[in-house]
Amino acid sequence: MEGDAFKLRCVVVDDEPLAMEMMASYVRKTPYLSLQGAFSNSLEALDFLRSNDIHLVFMDIQMPDLNGLELGNLLAEQSTRIVFVTAYEQYALQGFKVDALDYLLKPVSYADFLRSAERALRWFERSGKVGEGKESESPDSGLSNSKEESICPDPGRSDCIFFRADYRWVRIRLEDILFVESVRDYVKIHLDPEGKSKQDTPGAPYCVMTLQSMKTMEDWLPSSSFLRVHRSFLVNMNQVSAVERDRIVFANGESAPVSASYKPVLDEAIQKKALS
Repeated sequence: MEGDAFKLRCVVVDDEPLAMEMMASYVRKTPYLSLQGAFSNSLEALDFLRSNDIHLVFMDIQMPDLNGLELGNLLAEQSTRIVFVTAYEQYALQGFKVDALDYLLKPVSYADFLRSAERALRWFERSGKVGEGKESESPDSGLSNSKEESICPDPGRSDCIFFRADYRWVRIRLEDILFVESVRDYVKIHLDPEGKSKQDTPGAPYCVMTLQSMKTMEDWLPSSSFLRVHRSFLVNMNQVSAVERDRIVFANGESAPVSASYKPVLDEAIQKKALS
């Protein structure tokens, strides 16, 4: 069947039989997904994933023998992408550390599942691994509709932006952003611990991770304050405490690297601030 070439081959892993069957049923009813297996045992799933070409795994985190995070780390060398499905919100940032494509919080509705599946399909289309012949975006151009999905201006203030993170909207003052770091399809927004944007993101109180590209972040953040100093780093020049040879240091001790290609731009920005 010609359309099969555009389907993502999927596996479901969950030690709870009802949860496993529900996710498997979601995969079956989604036209561009193809269910290759459903496992309640993570060790059996690992054997299958190592011997089969699978695009996407919908996987629980808390499982006996081998939990989802451990299984994800064992798959790090493969091209398989992971969507974690769990009842525990505190695992979100740990999931992103093993390069998870998305994170779904139980109970999962089909609407939530579909949004995650569409995100996965866009990622594979952009990577060139599925959908040959379709127009693709460059790696730095961001996901389709990512601006609508993950960033929203504060209607009442020009100095604040709402970011979508961990399935909620987080309001951040621009002045509190230290720097923005690119992590695959996501960006990690590092905040000033002494700032007014008091966050409660599990595992990293002053860091917000959201689905977005660096190019879109550059478009949204004011160029008068924010400067790209590295392919993966965008800094708030108003928060800089020191500029060393190959890095920028902030008051809280964090730092961001400066690449050689961006050094002239940084030097020019420093000169302008020194003269103003």
